[in-house]
Amino acid sequence: MNSKDLPIISEFFRDREIFITGGTGFMGKALIEKILFSCPDVKKIYLLLRSKRGVSVNDRLAELKTCQIFSRIRQKNEDLLEKLIPLEGNSMSLKLGLSDHDLEKMENVSVIIHSAASVRFDDPLHKAILMNTRSARELCLIAENLKNLKVLAHISTTYCNPKYSVIEEKIYPPLADWRQAIKLAENLDPDVLDILAPKYMDFQPNTYTFTKSLAEQIMNEYSQKLPIFIFRPSIVAPSVKEPLVGWVDNFNGITGMLAAAGSGLIRISYTSAKVHCNFQPLDVVTRSLIIAIWKQGCSPSLDISVYNCACNQAKEVGGQEMNELCVKTSSKVPLDEMVWIPNGRITSCYYFYKIYLLLHVIPGTIVDTILKAFKKKPMALDVMRKFHYACSSLSYFMFNDWYFVNDNFFDLMNDVKTEDMEEFSFDFYEIVSMEDYVYESAIGGRRYLLNQPDENLPRARENYKRFWYLDFSLKVIFWIGVLYYVITRYDLVNFSGTFFSEKFK
Repeated sequence: MNSKDLPIISEFFRDREIFITGGTGFMGKALIEKILFSCPDVKKIYLLLRSKRGVSVNDRLAELKTCQIFSRIRQKNEDLLEKLIPLEGNSMSLKLGLSDHDLEKMENVSVIIHSAASVRFDDPLHKAILMNTRSARELCLIAENLKNLKVLAHISTTYCNPKYSVIEEKIYPPLADWRQAIKLAENLDPDVLDILAPKYMDFQPNTYTFTKSLAEQIMNEYSQKLPIFIFRPSIVAPSVKEPLVGWVDNFNGITGMLAAAGSGLIRISYTSAKVHCNFQPLDVVTRSLIIAIWKQGCSPSLDISVYNCACNQAKEVGGQEMNELCVKTSSKVPLDEMVWIPNGRITSCYYFYKIYLLLHVIPGTIVDTILKAFKKKPMALDVMRKFHYACSSLSYFMFNDWYFVNDNFFDLMNDVKTEDMEEFSFDFYEIVSMEDYVYESAIGGRRYLLNQPDENLPRARENYKRFWYLDFSLKVIFWIGVLYYVITRYDLVNFSGTFFSEKFK
């Protein structure tokens, strides 16, 4: 592709109407923000929203607009947020739950971004199929009726083909027939399907990876009719620089590790020290995705393109190193509320992990009892239970390594025009030190996710020092006690005197 002959990215998006599923998710919000900020002449962005707990889609959109992530949009031009238009629907429903009237509204949509998915690993199979697989088919059926469609971007994951150790930028053989899978989810009793699930899924680690793999098969089949490409992020982590340094809104990945270590509650993790984590910052994902959309829209290809949005192997971080970084960072960026000094270790021995976990119960019970005494909500045992459950769900990924081929992904940088480099280049993460990145992620987690003001940091650091001295003092007392017990129990003082008197008699 000769980028010299193509319009700049903001020009491509001028006067376009976009339809986005999953717009309220971590990645969806960042994508909306980046399009509005860097391509302000976009005409409309339709968002698939569902009413939730009695809250209408209009109210949900109003709440979405108040999110911290849109702060620079509000500073630049708050009217840009009026380009967001809610369409009531549900990704688990036929036609995505859209009314005929709303489908008519979408007649001029030229870009579709499908990022809606259930990322829960423990979803029942029927629910995961309806959410992650059937929704992809329903979207393609809707897209077939859009005469102006230029791009359909399907957001997948680098982990949807986990039985291969090398993940190439290609479509892999199907694990099952996607049509049959949808029929089973629609017609078979959910409990029966769950019983059959392990064998039917070819013993995939969870329903998420299986159903996302099936969705790729759908996109591959419809790519003969529609301008589709597949975009596979690895573990999406806090942003490096935009829209806010370290912005995050969930406890997945790095943020969860930092929160677990920083609380002082979690002292052990079940993982391999040798397995590597592949993190990709949020702003790298959004910038590269927008470039891929621009490329597909300007130079459509008959072959489906696949992009593994994963960092280079040299940038990956091992389990032991990641654990040490989190503990070290927790001392520099402590949380406002700690129950003890942050510390932690990792183990690949399941029995040692279970024993160590059981030993957590006693201090956890003490912490909850103290909280109840001060009329606060007990949370220590609940946090431990959730962390243990997360470790169990992720265990397959904690003990396996993958090599992600990302040539197509990094080739996107070669297509970016000089005028677009400042706004859309995405190679900055490769030169950021992991220690600095984890530090900024910790600050972002405190600030945006835990709502702990930066002004509280000095006080939190003083609190950390007090816990450190207390922890050190108790350890000294403990080992003095052990030494005293051994000396008195085995009468080592008299023994040593007798030994030396006999030796030199």
